[in-house]
This record gives sequence, C-alpha cells and structure tokens, in this order.
Amino acid sequence: MATFAELQNQADERKLVRKIQKAVALIAPRDVELPESLFTGPGQLQDLHAAGWLPLGIVTPDGYTFGRDVETEDIDGLGYASPVRTDITRVPRSITTTLIESGRKHVQELIYGTDLSTATMDPNTGEVVFDEPDMPANREYRLLVLGQDGPADEEWVLGKGYGTVSLTAGGGNSWGQEGAVATEITLNVYSDDELGTPVRHYMGGTGALRYKDVLGYADAEG
Repeated sequence: MATFAELQNQADERKLVRKIQKAVALIAPRDVELPESLFTGPGQLQDLHAAGWLPLGIVTPDGYTFGRDVETEDIDGLGYASPVRTDITRVPRSITTTLIESGRKHVQELIYGTDLSTATMDPNTGEVVFDEPDMPANREYRLLVLGQDGPADEEWVLGKGYGTVSLTAGGGNSWGQEGAVATEITLNVYSDDELGTPVRHYMGGTGALRYKDVLGYADAEG
C-alpha cells in the first residue's frame, strides 16, 4: 500500500523541469556534417565554428518556436460514434524566431535568398551595396539550435539538429523609435535524404549525468 504523497514522490522529479536560459542557433551549408554528438567530454562542447557552423546571432526573448503539426485522417465505422482508425498523414515542422542582429553576410544571404560571395565593403566608408533579387533563391541549409540551463556542475544542454531547412516566411523588418531592428523568420523543415530523418535531438551535460537513473537510458557501449 502507498499514500498519494508517496506515489507522487516516486513519480515526479522537479530537477527534470528545465527552462532554457541561453540559446544559440547556427546554420551551415548542406555539405557540413550534422554532429553525431555535441560533446567531446564532460561539460565540453564540440568546436562548431571550426566545423563550419555560422551563428544567426541574438534573437528576441521569445527565443525559438518549434512547430510540429500532426495531421490525421479518420476512418469511421458503421455503428460507431468514434473513429475506428486514425492514420497520421503529414507532420509539417518549422522553426520561427526573430533576429535582432543586423548585417552578417550569411544571415543576409538567408533572409534575401541571394549569393553575396562577390559583395565587398568599401574600406574607406564601410559601405556594402547589394541588390535584392526579385525571386529569392530557395537555398537549403543545415541548422542547429542549442539551449542551456543550470550551473556548471548541473548543466543541461538541449539541442535540435536539422539536416535540411529553408526560409519560407518572414524577412521583413521594421525601423522605429522603440526596439532594435527585428527580422522575424520561419524555416521549414524537410526530411534529410542523407540522415533519413527531419530532426536529430540532443540532450546531455553534467545535469543529465547526475540524473541518469531518473532519465532511464542505458549506458552506451564503450
């Protein structure tokens, strides 16, 4: 026999309630490999910059919204008020965020769908000039979004890796007296041919090690 309080104590673990305190998003050409692991050792992350990943920069406090819509088709049966079968037909996925850094070349290429490899800066004035194409190129990228929570001795790092994304909405911005110049973007997610999956999920850090028994995953074979 057990009391409700005992059942709740066995069922709940408040240390698994996480909040993303810091986050970073990085994009890369599709010839850059999506990491098999984010870590090189306890508390040590891969050098993603050296691997060819480029930052999207600071975003608004809303952070990143990961859309995942499950669309279904019901089959009704004679004499049944509820469906007798439900099939999943589509799972559109997306990432939405609002950028508040301005000027990075690779971000401008993403937003405007253009190639700026030949664009240059005037060394005397700091001026850069480029023309926005009438029809943006639907260029595909790889994307990593990493989030961090907790102190160093109990740190959690959560990540989402996407083998193929492209800009499908946003790119406009506003100039006004209040707030930074902000550009909201939405990236659609596709199932990557090489990876065979639309999303790779990462979770690790010293916090995950501390609460490994609660998480329930078996140790990888060394």
